[in-house]
Amino acid sequence: MNPFSAQHAQVGVHVVYIGAILIIFAGAVSLQLLVPIEVVDYVSNGITLPVFRYGLLLSLIACGIALSGRNRPLALVLHLVTLTAATWFGLHWAEPIVLSHKRLSEIIAGYPVLAAAMSMTAGSALLVPFSARKLLLPILSLVGGLGLGLSVILESPYDGDAHWFSWAGGIGGLAIVLSSIILTDAVRQFCAGSWLTIAERILGSWLIAASLMLAALSLQQRPIEIPRLPPVSLGEDNPS
Repeated sequence: MNPFSAQHAQVGVHVVYIGAILIIFAGAVSLQLLVPIEVVDYVSNGITLPVFRYGLLLSLIACGIALSGRNRPLALVLHLVTLTAATWFGLHWAEPIVLSHKRLSEIIAGYPVLAAAMSMTAGSALLVPFSARKLLLPILSLVGGLGLGLSVILESPYDGDAHWFSWAGGIGGLAIVLSSIILTDAVRQFCAGSWLTIAERILGSWLIAASLMLAALSLQQRPIEIPRLPPVSLGEDNPS
């Protein structure tokens, strides 16, 4: 491989990273400056939401690991744009579609299907070889973005100012994915070796197993039936 083309590709990936960081940072700062003072907590709570939802956090980290650059700046831009567009769609357009189907809304609200779907897709992308992973990355970007958007909507305060919370939650989730991408690429640059591939496949296997177990446990949940005890018969009072 031509070393100059590889060097140019690496520079291109770094340019994509810098541009994405600036966009996310500008979005977070704009939210803080534009939000009304009475709902400023919506922004801080929304940005930190993905951090405190561990199922969502692990899925986003795995998504970033799978999407890491590997000297492919154009593919990285495509995946980031797809992820952002899917997140925006999940935040603003997926909710009325879900609510129009009662059974679907009950499943999404009552069972952890979003986290399970995201973990399953990210785990599958990490488990397969890199040549096959490239085929799964567009699907991962779509599923990850939709899952992030709907997960934020489920936590929404559902009032007139909920859009501030939604925007902040989307930006917070995208920041986690981007941080994971950059850190993964840095680790690959300085710590190249087969153990990285083994670690990715271990994480992928764990995510798939955890998502299957979580889905199975949620589907097996049944309401607890409290047994009815026979009526207690009180004996006659002893005569004094």
